[in-house]
Amino acid sequence: MKLTINNHSIKAISVVLPKNFRTQQEELSYIGLSENKFKILQQNSGILNHFISDENTYASDLASKALEELLNQNLIKKDEIDALIFASFTPDFLAPSCSSLIHKNLKLDNRTLCFDMNAFCWGFLQGILQAFSLLDYPNIKKVILLCASVKSKKINPKDKITFLNTSDSASAILIEKTNDQQKAFYSQNIFSEFVLEETSPLKAFNENANEFGKTDGNLFFSFVMEKFPLFFEEFFNYFKQEKQEIDYFLFQSSNAFFREKLLHTLKLKNNFNDSLREYGDTLINKLVLDLICLQKQSAGGGIKDLCLGSFGTGIVFNILKLKLDFNELKSFIKILE
Repeated sequence: MKLTINNHSIKAISVVLPKNFRTQQEELSYIGLSENKFKILQQNSGILNHFISDENTYASDLASKALEELLNQNLIKKDEIDALIFASFTPDFLAPSCSSLIHKNLKLDNRTLCFDMNAFCWGFLQGILQAFSLLDYPNIKKVILLCASVKSKKINPKDKITFLNTSDSASAILIEKTNDQQKAFYSQNIFSEFVLEETSPLKAFNENANEFGKTDGNLFFSFVMEKFPLFFEEFFNYFKQEKQEIDYFLFQSSNAFFREKLLHTLKLKNNFNDSLREYGDTLINKLVLDLICLQKQSAGGGIKDLCLGSFGTGIVFNILKLKLDFNELKSFIKILE
């Protein structure tokens, strides 16, 4: 599906990460890895840090903290939140919904529309699509998009690479209505024939599934490198957009090798330092953190044309081209104690 949508205004981004509750030595002992092998892993992945939540911290807790930061900064008031969208694949419970839990935690206004989305690494862009669509309604002026992941709770400690590269996180994105008629472009393709091969089922009601999340990384890597370039070219051809007019391309990536290989395959150059090195693979929040890192690197930079691409469990591809005013954007990264 290809859509031309109104480019509403992303005004603020708050990201929170939990402080690791284990020391590095405790963590390496937990997964059975030597310090030398850990250093080799860091060199190969390009990831120096990761952040995992303790046994009592869940997606709704991190998301509540992320939104609380925007409230504390007086960027929005509780009664101004017209809609709250929560996107995650690691909710606290099957019921009640996380948006209801967050609404309760922060004592939000009871008129606020609340939605939950079951969304994977590609969920941030689909969440933006949902937020932009809601803002087309006359009486909706401000939307909060919350993206959260506590995947560490469902990673098998024997899967050392995934465990040490993955970070838990949550983000709160304030998006406001704009009437300047600027357009954004969105496209999504799904390749569901591979859905049970790329990601093994994780247990919920169906007991015929796994206790831990398990992905066929080789299948996923090969599929993305083969199919995503075609999807990418089709996007620009369909919307009659020129790649040279894009200031920055930001892509989902789980490690430095994946990022560099994808950029090479797409014949693009990496023109900024993304979030992987400092924050690890934050999954649904990888592109969110990239936006903050890009703003810091460019010291504001005014209005930029951005192309954001992501892919993940499903197998789902999506691309969003939009304009973002970095001079107007307020952004925060907080590591919780």
